[in-house]
Amino acid sequence: MTLVCSTGIISSIVLLVSSIAPSRAIGLAEPVEPAARQALDRMVRAYRSLKSVEIEAAYSGDPGGFTKPLRSKLVVRRPNRLLYEIENYNPTLGRATRKRYLCDGKGFYVYDEAEGYYTRDRAPRDLRALILPGAGIEYAAISGADPFRDLERQARAVRLEAPEIVNGERVQVVMIDTGDAKRTAEARFYISESDHLIRRFRFDSIPIDPPSVPEPTRQPAGAEDDPDQRNLRMLPVRFGYENKTTVGLKIPDALFAWRQPAGAMLYEPMNQILDPRRFEGRPVYETVGKDGKKRKALTYRDLMEMARKSRKRR
Repeated sequence: MTLVCSTGIISSIVLLVSSIAPSRAIGLAEPVEPAARQALDRMVRAYRSLKSVEIEAAYSGDPGGFTKPLRSKLVVRRPNRLLYEIENYNPTLGRATRKRYLCDGKGFYVYDEAEGYYTRDRAPRDLRALILPGAGIEYAAISGADPFRDLERQARAVRLEAPEIVNGERVQVVMIDTGDAKRTAEARFYISESDHLIRRFRFDSIPIDPPSVPEPTRQPAGAEDDPDQRNLRMLPVRFGYENKTTVGLKIPDALFAWRQPAGAMLYEPMNQILDPRRFEGRPVYETVGKDGKKRKALTYRDLMEMARKSRKRR
């Protein structure tokens, strides 16, 4: 069983880059530098080797019109314990709201504060079967994926830049260019030279003005309120985050314990309600006739089937 969850809104660089960068570059302007590829490979291996980790990220910059994440926290303990929380500013509510993903080893829960509901499913045996597209490059590598597998096909250039200092620590800087004719797009990973984990990330993208802007086509009747095409311009993006990473923690089970948020409702799709596995291990119902004699024991599934047949008769 593989569980796939999506934030629905850009909340990490995985979704941010993929929504802006082209899926396939027209051609490589420069080859992928071997030193840069080696730095990325070491980083992926380092995350895969972690038994337990806590990563707190603080976001900054302007995501160019997309929902801006404020902070996130990822706590992992193998084989299948996970807590991932992210806060986004919700302009409709006028405040920050949380989305929480929690796996306690038996159940997997997703809570959306803005929507006011949560979902639940069976926990996978290990993190490789738990895919969280919104949890970033770090979690993708932890769960066994290779975020840079198709790098040579998707990037125009990948190179190792001059080392820098981040919070007193020397880091390697890998730049990945995924720009095209419409806009620039440069992602920079600041990777620690000591443990090969990400300390900082920056993404910069600027629209490239076309040589001339054609006159807008005449608007059809009834569309006078539509914005002028000349004003529909892509916004620049300057977005990033800094990680505070702690490895080798002894994380207690209590941290991964599910507690239903006050006022939250359980959302269950129909296919989950009728899933036969839902009724495994449940006690049976007993019915008693008017004569006081026990009748055939009914399971939860029997009751669901009876209710469904009753609805059809109606």
